[in-house]
Amino acid sequence: MTYRFYITIGSSQVEVHPLNFLKTSLVDSQESGEIFYRRKFTGTLRFISDDFDLINMVEVVDPCTELVLTIEQRDSGANTFHTYWTGYFTTMDGSFDLDNCFFEVTPKPYDSYKDIDEHWEDEYNILLEMSDLKVSTWTDYPLEEYKENYFITDVIEYLLQKFAPAATLTSFFLENPTNPVLGGVNQYQYLTIAQKSDIKRPNATNPATIGMMSLKRILEMLRMYNLFWTFDGSVLRIEHYDWWTSADGLDLRTQALAEKSNKYSYLKDRMPKYEKFTFAESKDGNFTEHIISYSSPCVSESTALAIPVTTDLSYIIQSMSTAGMEGNIADEGWVILANSYDGADYHVYYGAAYASPNSVYNYVNSWAYVLRAFWMHGRVLLSGFINGVPYDFISVRKTKEQEVNAIVCYEDGYDPNDAITTELGETYFGGLKGQVKQATIYPDGRVNFNLLYGEDRNTEVVLPTRTKNLRIIIDTSSYTEIVSILSEPNIYDTYYWILWNDGVVGEVCQEIMIPAGTTYQEDLAALAEPFASIKFNYSDASLTGWTITYNNNAPMTATIDCPAVPPVPPAPPAATTMIGAGQTSDCAPVHVSWNAAATATYYVLYRKPDFGLADNWVVIDSTVNTYYDDTNQCDRAGVMMTYKVQACNIAGCSADSDETSHEIICL
Repeated sequence: MTYRFYITIGSSQVEVHPLNFLKTSLVDSQESGEIFYRRKFTGTLRFISDDFDLINMVEVVDPCTELVLTIEQRDSGANTFHTYWTGYFTTMDGSFDLDNCFFEVTPKPYDSYKDIDEHWEDEYNILLEMSDLKVSTWTDYPLEEYKENYFITDVIEYLLQKFAPAATLTSFFLENPTNPVLGGVNQYQYLTIAQKSDIKRPNATNPATIGMMSLKRILEMLRMYNLFWTFDGSVLRIEHYDWWTSADGLDLRTQALAEKSNKYSYLKDRMPKYEKFTFAESKDGNFTEHIISYSSPCVSESTALAIPVTTDLSYIIQSMSTAGMEGNIADEGWVILANSYDGADYHVYYGAAYASPNSVYNYVNSWAYVLRAFWMHGRVLLSGFINGVPYDFISVRKTKEQEVNAIVCYEDGYDPNDAITTELGETYFGGLKGQVKQATIYPDGRVNFNLLYGEDRNTEVVLPTRTKNLRIIIDTSSYTEIVSILSEPNIYDTYYWILWNDGVVGEVCQEIMIPAGTTYQEDLAALAEPFASIKFNYSDASLTGWTITYNNNAPMTATIDCPAVPPVPPAPPAATTMIGAGQTSDCAPVHVSWNAAATATYYVLYRKPDFGLADNWVVIDSTVNTYYDDTNQCDRAGVMMTYKVQACNIAGCSADSDETSHEIICL
């Protein structure tokens, strides 16, 4: 194989002839704890003669000058070249031998992550520099406005653009109305972050003025949701663990060099017995330390993920309203809140987490909720425990490692992100594909692969049913207004009744009807006489599956005497028709739409193939809208997606609609 080398300084490019190149290699590997790969140079290049004079001149003028090294490789059977690798160095990165007139250096990768490497720890005072982007959010009982918040997506993009002014953020998880992991309303679309003292003292006349933040720090905070990121130089993408999938790549079974390499061992450092998760301060059991554990002799040791933020808002409120407890919450640090939006205002979510009897503020940012929602993926084993409760997990990390060699040419299109087919995977592991842990690429075309294998996705497991919360708030000082707050839009008209002054003067039965698709509603109380008592009827079928709280877990007295005659449910809707499906750009979500059906309050959308690309219908989501954006297209290029929908209300669903199809475009 033939190579040539160039050094670029400013706008000038010079061909150079370094020694030792055949003793070097390029290494593909994922950065520690990250999802993306970088290709790094190993070994040293030696520059002599005119090349040494050039580099020595740079040393004399400015040793901090970046020299960009481009290595080109000749195309097979042609007199053309392609870029083999691009790196950079300064004279301060290497060493000079002035007696023998040579300079040696190991170049660093000049790739899309170079700027992040250099700047993502830079800190900026976002409270000062982003003051025009403040947003308010509310708690509703007691009523309190928190004015000094910033959308996390705004903070990320601001910090990113400090060193990459044209770069943007893309994230289905943080920006899409539908949660790409859970389906349904995305309770993380309006995440905010605030300096902790501003949450402790929301009415302070002098809010915090210093809040230093770096891109690295805020990305590390988002790991609480099992999120990972990549950067291509212009777009920072942040998505859940489950979003990152691999297309099929090289097939090494045809290579003689790869034959008889069916040996593997386990990566025990990826197999802890305990995985511990903590926040900065917490008291409620939903937010305190949670542990995912495994009962198997195959695991040992433990790992810890400590997120340096506070999310237990109820604990902050309690500490600031109770004598002697203010010091329990530090002034320094950050608070992340998950908020709903009612079209006018933002409200901190209030409700009960999975398997929890208590409703609290910001419950969707508790470990009790987050672990069951987003950490069922990428676990050590397919079965384990969350705080002692047994669970079957959805997917596991790859822990079997194989070393195999191959000859790989540029024309083979090798990409470390792709899955690799091997004899070991196909013959002994039931068709599992290998994932590149590390690939060492030598100048003669040899590649030494370290591949990882793990069990396929557990398709029989579904995520735990997430809690739905209806919160009823009535100001007990006046009994004039009733506020109904839902943790997600209801999929059909929802009813409950209030019996005021049962058996005494002024008795009245008041119906509260919350139309489908609502998250926040205010009603005037029907109480005409002085208040004597209040009872609730929440037995209607429209409230099946909802957890109901009244005024921060105040006792609720139930009754069935109100109303005398419950409403008659409508008949199921007639079938609707599809409008179409398509993408607005390469790798964009598939936008699916259909016509509204009379009396329908929600729609159930089906798609085939299913998540494993088998030719089966699978439910994608239930939505109150007449459209849906189907994400995760990067591993489905060329696949024909077919959709149909059923129109539904509380009485049931219609027959299937007609079908519409779209072939995925993702180059």
